[in-house]
Amino acid sequence: MDRLRFLVETYMDLLNDRIRLENRLRSLPAEVAGETFFKALSRDVRALENSVEEEIKHELENEPLWTNYLSRINGVGPLMAAYLIAWLCRPRIMKVWKVKRQNPTLPPYAKVLEETKQYIVAELPPVMDVASNPSKLHAYCGLKPGSRPVRGEALGYNPKLKTLCWKILRQILMTSAKKPSKYAQLYENAKTEYAKRCPKPEKGSLKLKIHLTAKNITMRIFMTNLWITYRRMKGLPITTPYPAKLGQKHKIYTPEELLDR
Repeated sequence: MDRLRFLVETYMDLLNDRIRLENRLRSLPAEVAGETFFKALSRDVRALENSVEEEIKHELENEPLWTNYLSRINGVGPLMAAYLIAWLCRPRIMKVWKVKRQNPTLPPYAKVLEETKQYIVAELPPVMDVASNPSKLHAYCGLKPGSRPVRGEALGYNPKLKTLCWKILRQILMTSAKKPSKYAQLYENAKTEYAKRCPKPEKGSLKLKIHLTAKNITMRIFMTNLWITYRRMKGLPITTPYPAKLGQKHKIYTPEELLDR
């Protein structure tokens, strides 16, 4: 496993464990929760979480995608950036169990590292390398229209990346209250424009539908620009972002146009 991905996944595990621990401690009687042992337990878990966070920041010091690009977008901090880079810009390890899938077919770009009677372990290139156009990246991140779970069907996207997109936009919008953000303004513009033509849904909230559509529009542009920037740095071919689907209704922004600093 890539070092940065290991650090990010470890940090997320520690974060979730610390939240569960603190919630459990709140259920204790005050006199028990105040005992030295329980106070130290919570403190030690948080210290370990902070230690991994500092190592992630140190790892990003030599990452051009962070230093030259993502760090210049208000609302995208080192942890969010590390999550993006670890999942999209680093090699991946794939383990396929033969018991569950007879004669499993691996992607053509997979490099087999280990094969036994029970499983195959293969290394895959970064998602950004094999996504030959932005729409493939959007589909992988769950930003394609209709990307939702369907009972009995395999997911056509990575749910972790879909959740990450939601977290990034939320952080951008929260940060924009103190620091103006071009992506936050883009979201507001998309929201206003879509509200004019959005049909009232048969079920659910109109306000929520407008928000989700504006979120997907904004994050598709965000991911397109990340894709362009990464592939420029790696010297990989770049295609023109699908103007028929995006450019006719929304301006296609270059990565530089949406940087905040």
